Amino acid sequence: MKKLRALHIVFSLLIVLSLFLSSCAVPEEEYTTEEPATEELATEEPATEEAGAEPLATSAPGDVVYDLGFTPEQNGFSFSNYGDDIPAINLTAGELRRMFGDQVCSRLDGDLCILTPPAEQWMEQINGAMAGGHCEGMAVLSLMMYTEQIPAADFGGTVASDLDINDEILQREIAYWWATQTVAPTYTSVIKGTPMEILEIVQQMDVSGETYSIGIYKEDGSGGHAITPFGVEDKGDGLYAILVYDNNYPGETRELFVDSRDNTWLYEASINPQVESELYTGNADTQTLDLTPTSARLGVQECPFCDGSGVSSTGSGKLAALAQQLNQIFLDGEGHILITDDNGNHLGYADGKIVNEIPGATYTAYRMDASGNAPEPIYWLPSTLDVTITIDGSTLTAESLTDLVLVGAGFSIGVEGIYLEPGQVDTAYFYPADQTIAYETEADESPNIVIGVENPDAEADYYFEIQGADMQGGGTITVFLDSKAGDLLINTEKLNAEGSFDFYLTRITDELEEEFAAEEIALKEGALVYVNYAEWTDANPEGIYFGVDLDGDGVIDDEYVVDDSQ
Repeated sequence: MKKLRALHIVFSLLIVLSLFLSSCAVPEEEYTTEEPATEELATEEPATEEAGAEPLATSAPGDVVYDLGFTPEQNGFSFSNYGDDIPAINLTAGELRRMFGDQVCSRLDGDLCILTPPAEQWMEQINGAMAGGHCEGMAVLSLMMYTEQIPAADFGGTVASDLDINDEILQREIAYWWATQTVAPTYTSVIKGTPMEILEIVQQMDVSGETYSIGIYKEDGSGGHAITPFGVEDKGDGLYAILVYDNNYPGETRELFVDSRDNTWLYEASINPQVESELYTGNADTQTLDLTPTSARLGVQECPFCDGSGVSSTGSGKLAALAQQLNQIFLDGEGHILITDDNGNHLGYADGKIVNEIPGATYTAYRMDASGNAPEPIYWLPSTLDVTITIDGSTLTAESLTDLVLVGAGFSIGVEGIYLEPGQVDTAYFYPADQTIAYETEADESPNIVIGVENPDAEADYYFEIQGADMQGGGTITVFLDSKAGDLLINTEKLNAEGSFDFYLTRITDELEEEFAAEEIALKEGALVYVNYAEWTDANPEGIYFGVDLDGDGVIDDEYVVDDSQ
């Protein structure tokens, strides 16, 4: 584990801070972010501190001007931040029910919650993102155990340092608090500010009142990491250290330096103790420090996938309420995406930079670093917006298994299992109001098209998979859910060759969960396949009716019944 350098080295670093600012940042042509991760939500500009401004407390060099009483040795966890390097359990139906209430359940039988298909999909995306690290959950939970909002005794200890990472209940608890960063009102309550503003707010923390976790980012917006502040020390000559617990360094007191003379900050960190540390830096303009109030994480959070609720918030801190319902876009894979609306506005990566030109859209970067492979941000779009999404493998050096999923109020649609090669660029078209997705590629792909729908006013909720849709030679496949007619439509008009697919269906009612599967269904070039799913139940021995319009004239040319292969 890397030892802290002597204080005179830190002062030397600060003297040449301007050199570090130019040498440590990723070159602008590769990646720059001019706006904070929640830029569209800001309602006022953060107050700008003049150089030489003093923090709230007056002090002499060496004085600890603020102390919450937290100590990393006792109140931090004894184990390091982890990703998918251990077989950890993350969110389960129990955590989603706790976070959002019973509305996440298609069926509730005592304490047994069968999740709605959109809830299951959302949980899969969030759990997948945790492969990059759990620092957010560890930073928050250790602080809440210290303030006794969450008793350490519930997990077999008296303080956080007593606890064992192999405890699955503890793993799920860490995952719960990690996930709060992805939903309102937690993410809409994030406070961004200048280094001096952040320093002043930290000094107002109270064991019986508000506390905060700190989010730090590199100046290009990457490398999000969460740490726990607990004190402030005067280092002299206008230099202050925010004392923090960094869960990449168990048992150590770390220092985040704030220089009041030029309103800059500096923190030496690494993604984990086995990796050489690097310098995080920023100033009043970079907006690379933020605070998340613990109070925003408490209570039921707003559900982004529940029918009729969606995402909306009264907001707090320096962020306004979301004025409309939003859909979330998740990318699981090593490439990048660029989202384009019908007016040509963009959100996502363009020429190596994150841009946001879409009105009402935003994005949030994860705080998680353990592996160094932070996933794509969560992108938020107005719920009725049709978009084209480019899945870009231009920066890849090896094949990456890639999923792209949209989750909205009461539904989820996506394409999974794309084997994105270096240089490969595919396109997906999302039409949320019509519950339609089209996937276009020039490569030989066999992706899964997935759709989940919650039907609170109907007899059942449904989850569908068009598995391994054979797209030899590339082309476009479109899948459309017609809930009113009870049909799932598969349009192969723009396929370049014939192929086949497997079909999987889950039907969930208040009483039971039923499954249907069929294999090797013909996927004819130019055809429109109707799957009449609504007529099927396990009690129906005749299987599911498939109708095929071979030439797109609206007339069924072939029809057959497919039996359940299970």
